[in-house]
Parts: sequence; structure tokens; C-alpha cells
Amino acid sequence: MNNKKINEDLINFWNSALIINDEDKKEYQKRELDYHNLSPSIKQFKALANLKKCNNVLDYGCGTCWASIIASKSGANNITAVDMGEEIIKTAKFYIDLYHTTNIKPLLINEDWLKEENDNNYDGLICSNVLDVIPLETSKKIIKEFHRILTNDAYIIISLNFYMTKEMQEKRNIQLVEDKYLFVNDILRLTNLSDDEWLDLFKPYFDLINLDYYAWPNESKETRRLFILKKRVY
Repeated sequence: MNNKKINEDLINFWNSALIINDEDKKEYQKRELDYHNLSPSIKQFKALANLKKCNNVLDYGCGTCWASIIASKSGANNITAVDMGEEIIKTAKFYIDLYHTTNIKPLLINEDWLKEENDNNYDGLICSNVLDVIPLETSKKIIKEFHRILTNDAYIIISLNFYMTKEMQEKRNIQLVEDKYLFVNDILRLTNLSDDEWLDLFKPYFDLINLDYYAWPNESKETRRLFILKKRVY
């Protein structure tokens, strides 16, 4: 696979998907807002609220910045929210202003940004539905850098999509590339690994505190995964 092209296509896809037009912005500005409603799951919300004692949080792959806003409103001090699409960051800035949060710093980054961050720099991490929608080799590099830039006592939240079993693949007549990649209209939408496979990837760098499952609104089963991790110290 051409990972560089896949990553470029992903940035273009999410750049387009997360644009908010002026009409929608005006509609949002009329609404009575409650940050409690930003999370698709109460379990995710509670995990993010646990960042309240953190002084320096990284939201990697922030999207609309919903998770950063919850962390900020819950008491987290400084939050750096990063993503790789220019339009994504514009949308993130809109939401930051909409919810009157002043301690979130949105940044447009490239894939080398993590390498340039200082060691032991963040005591909180949010990474929601990022690692399992990019090529596996890219995910491995990110996980390794997370270990380096996080403090020893960092609170780490990693959310992942559901695992698509063989039975589910057969039922939906889905053929995965290299037995793990799901492409939709030539865009990578899922890197399909089991809980144990993800834990094996985390294990050299992080220990598991808790693994829970949650559902998005209108989903009947809790199959999406919420990993709470701690840094492995050598």
C-alpha cells in the first residue's frame, strides 16, 4: 500500500467532511449550548472529565474539538488541539469560540509534528478514533511518540471504532485489504484490529487501566472501544 497517498487522501476527505458553512454557523450560534451534549457517549464524557487535574493536555486528531471543549469545561488547564487539515482547524476554532473556551490552542500540523515535541511534555492525552482509521505503520509511529512526549503520570484516553469480526464481514459481504483495511470509495475508513491486537501494540509503551465499550446515538450495541492507559516507565 502507498501509505503516503492514503494519508493525503484521508486529510482531503476529513477536510471536506468537517467544513461548516456560514448558514450552519449562524444556526449553531442561535442555539442554547450545553457542552455536556458534545460527547456521543456518557462513558466518553466521564473519561474526558477525568482530565480535570491535568495541566497540559494533547488532543491528537481533534476534529471539531468537541473532546477538548469537554476537557476544558471540566477543569483541564492548557489544551493543545491538533489536526492535519486546514479546514478541520478552521472548524475547530469556530467551536472553541462558540463554547467560549480560552485555554484551547488549535494547531495545524504535519505528520512530523510529534517528533518535534519535547519529552515528558503532556500529562493528559486524548486520541479519539484516529489510530484505527490510518495505516497501521503510521499508528505504530504515533503510539511510540506518545510514550515519549507524555509524563510518567499522564492520563491517557484512546477511543477506537468497533472490531469487525469475520462473521460481520461475511454478512455484509466486505472484503478487507491485507485482511485488516476497510476502504470505502478508495478512502481508508477502518484499520480492523481486535482488542488483543491493539493491546499488543500498546504493551511496549503503555499499561491498561481499563477497557470499556460504548455506543454512539442510535446504535443498539456497545461495540466501540474506550481504552484508559498509563505510561509504562522503564
